Formats: sequence, structure tokens, C-alpha cells
Amino acid sequence: MELQYFHGNITKEMCEEVLIHKGKNGSFLLRESESIPGVLCLCVLYEEVVYTYRIFKKRNGHYVIQTSDSGPRQDFRTLKDLVAKYEKPNQGLVIHLRYPVNRSTFQQGSEHGHGNSDYAVAFPLDQQVVAAMANIMLVQ
Repeated sequence: MELQYFHGNITKEMCEEVLIHKGKNGSFLLRESESIPGVLCLCVLYEEVVYTYRIFKKRNGHYVIQTSDSGPRQDFRTLKDLVAKYEKPNQGLVIHLRYPVNRSTFQQGSEHGHGNSDYAVAFPLDQQVVAAMANIMLVQ
């Protein structure tokens, strides 16, 4: 992936370490989910807490993000389009995306393996919601 703020296969712990080290509200990065193959995580720092939002890729290749916003789900043709929307305030994230944390800001060594947990989410996730999101991806 050509996005410099996509960190690939890093753990939740490494992600939190990188974002907290950055120390600015609105700092963000993308990583692969540890618990759901093929799903990405948008991780955002706000008040020294890292909030994580799942990004699902649909069959048509578009992306959809799982936020606490109860409004209609918007499809994004690219991850750049998704990020551009959430750079604007009041779009459903805890804070708008302000500072991309690029891969070059830290060494991504092979010692970073997967853990058993994925992340602390910004809102309670119900297994039915996760199942419904996965079903949407399969149907479309």
C-alpha cells in the first residue's frame, strides 16, 4: 500500500506507543487488524487515549468504516478518500484526523508479532454488529 501512514502488520501495543509518542490530538495511522483478517484499523490519538475504528473492504473494492455515528454508512472508493472525509471535523470520529504518522517515524522490525487482543474500541462493539458488517461485505 502506497500510503505512508499505513503501518501494516503492527500490534495494538506498538501502534499505541507510536501514537502516544507523537503526543498530538488528531494523530493517526492505519494498520492491519490483529483479530479479523482483511480488516484495517484506523487508530486516532485523543487525550492520551488511542481510539480504533475498523475499516472493511467490500466486494466491490470500496471501503466502509465502523464508527459510533448512527448515520448512513458511506462507501469510499479509496482509503485516501476515506481519510480526506475524516480530516473534516464532526464526521463521527472522536476527533478529526489531523496529523498522519508515517512509517518512517519509527523502525518497523520483525520483533513485532501479533497479540491475542485487537484493541480497545471507541464504543462498545456487539458481536451481532461485527457479524452484520461482515455480512454486508459478503452481500455487496
